[in-house]
Amino acid sequence: MSAPALERTTPDLPRGGGPTSLRRFTAADAAAFAAIHQDPLNVKWAGADPGMTVERAAALISGPIAEGWDDGSLLRFAIVEELRGGAAVIGTVSLQDVQRPPAGGAASVGIKLLATGRGRGSGRRAVELACDYAFGALGLSVLHWRTTVGNHASRALAERCGFRLVAEIPGHGHVDGEIADGWVLVREAAPAPAGPDAPELQVQAVVPRLTDGSVLLRALRDSDAEQLVANCSDPEAVRWTTVPLGYTRGHAAHFIHTIAPDGWRSGATLTFAVADRATDGLLGTVDLQCKHPGAAAVGINFGEHARGTGAAERAVRLLADHAFNQLNLSYLHWSAMVPNWGSRKLAWKLGFTLEGQVRGGFNNRGTPADRWILTLAATDPRTPQGPWDGPPAARR
Repeated sequence: MSAPALERTTPDLPRGGGPTSLRRFTAADAAAFAAIHQDPLNVKWAGADPGMTVERAAALISGPIAEGWDDGSLLRFAIVEELRGGAAVIGTVSLQDVQRPPAGGAASVGIKLLATGRGRGSGRRAVELACDYAFGALGLSVLHWRTTVGNHASRALAERCGFRLVAEIPGHGHVDGEIADGWVLVREAAPAPAGPDAPELQVQAVVPRLTDGSVLLRALRDSDAEQLVANCSDPEAVRWTTVPLGYTRGHAAHFIHTIAPDGWRSGATLTFAVADRATDGLLGTVDLQCKHPGAAAVGINFGEHARGTGAAERAVRLLADHAFNQLNLSYLHWSAMVPNWGSRKLAWKLGFTLEGQVRGGFNNRGTPADRWILTLAATDPRTPQGPWDGPPAARR
């Protein structure tokens, strides 16, 4: 028996109902297509050709790209975004190696963005449109996402779009023209509900915005990544917290797009970006680590540029108000590695009471260290409960 013939007809393209839409490339897009390939991040991680010219781009659009649409094996979309100056091509998303037997089918998803398309949600909207097209119009049953180990931004985007990691394969990726290990992620078409059963409701966590007029607590954003790297690379952060060593943009992207949202969805860790109310620039982060009913531990990390400004104190006061008045918690806990006097003094200013010092209670990157434990009850005043018993503040 011969193999089933592949269905070659190509359904109508997804249009998109928001600021992002997909369409086929035209000859007028040659300059944008060349710029996409010249982008340094696309060269590094996606094997793009930095020497791409407008003339070669035009030849690819009219040749292999058009042929891919004709035979249905490679469907490359232009990502169009409505910007202030009008609609512009800001990247490309593709369905590669499309296999369409009579039932089901599979393809791989690829994406390249220009700098103008990053940090504004365009990539996620484009990938969702491409996935909807693949599962709906093409009737595919599974999509693959291949990226190089270490490309945390690509992996985070895939996971935000519903892909899950299934394998790490040696030699299955590339970076800067060299062979590297690769991650493979998959997303499967949602099964049709059986009988009257409705599909499971997917709840999207909403991060509240809290402000006292000076600082603002909000969700982390892509635009915070650069300052987050600086904050987490600061020697004081490395000395007193558990931030990963050698903190990179990849770490920041994973934290912004995976760790922090997962914490909000599960309710285990509620992370806020702390921003300047006037400029929206990132100052630091605070969080509530909700491991026990009725109580949470406070986490805090601020950049050097925000220290000594009072921003940390104002941020934690907002956090405490939210914890006690909105989340109905009874206690907040504060721990600091001995002798982090700066952290302990901040807790003292906020009304926390020192409960004790636990020998070897802090994991200092694999080495036991002593830990101070302080607490604040919902009924406690938010002012110092006694005179300061530590060293005087260092002169700045």
